[in-house]
Order: sequence, then structure tokens, then C-alpha cells
Amino acid sequence: MKILNECSIFTDETVKLIEEKFNVKYVFESCLKNTEGSWVNFPIAIFYSEEPHPQGSNYMGAYNRDGYMYVTDALSGVEDVTYTGIECNSEVTYSRYRHDYRGTGCGTFIDGGRDYLRYGGNDNIKLVNFKVVKDKLEIL
Repeated sequence: MKILNECSIFTDETVKLIEEKFNVKYVFESCLKNTEGSWVNFPIAIFYSEEPHPQGSNYMGAYNRDGYMYVTDALSGVEDVTYTGIECNSEVTYSRYRHDYRGTGCGTFIDGGRDYLRYGGNDNIKLVNFKVVKDKLEIL
């Protein structure tokens, strides 16, 4: 089973540049917690580094806001977080952030990111849980 973890906010070339510049590996897209403890409502590309940064996290997030690229600690998007996706033809689609409605080729959909879980479309829905383990997404 393959988890669809493509990056929607950066091109493949930009992902490669970020990986080279920061010595990191792209993992997936999700959202992170803001300073109030809520999940942000936009996607963040999460990268893994073998070498932790000074605050101790091995996860870096990169995102675009107002035409600028920002880099931040991404530990809140992976630490003790289980993700839920929906399976279609051996591929798992997940919602990356609130109101990230994503359809599948099987006539099903998933929505809600980290804020809520909404899915539907037909009676053949199979939910799949996964988590981040270093630089990989592992199905539970």
C-alpha cells in the first residue's frame, strides 16, 4: 500500500533544493500547531534530518505565505500524531489540513486534516492509520 505524500506547495525541483541546502529528506505534507495550540489551516512540507537542530527536533517544516518561504520546527506535526487516510486501489489519500477535501478514484473522499475527520462517498470505505517514523510513513 502506498501513501500519497506528494508535495503540493513546492515543485519537485524546489523540494530537491531544500533537501540539498538543509541536508534533509522530504517526508510528507501536513499542518503544524500554532502558538495557541491549534492546527494551522494550510499545508506545510515536512522534512527529516538525521542531525537534530539546536532545540532537539529532527523535523523541519517549510511553507509559503505571502510570497515568502518560511522554515520552522515541525515536531508538532509528527510527535505522537496518528494520521488517518482512506484507501483506494492500494493507495492511501489523507487530508493534510482543515478543509483539505481530497477525493479518490474510487468515488470516496476524506477531509478535515488534524481538526476533524470527515469521509464518505460509498459503502466500500477502508480507513487506514499511519504515523511518521523518522523519514518514512508507516501504516499501523
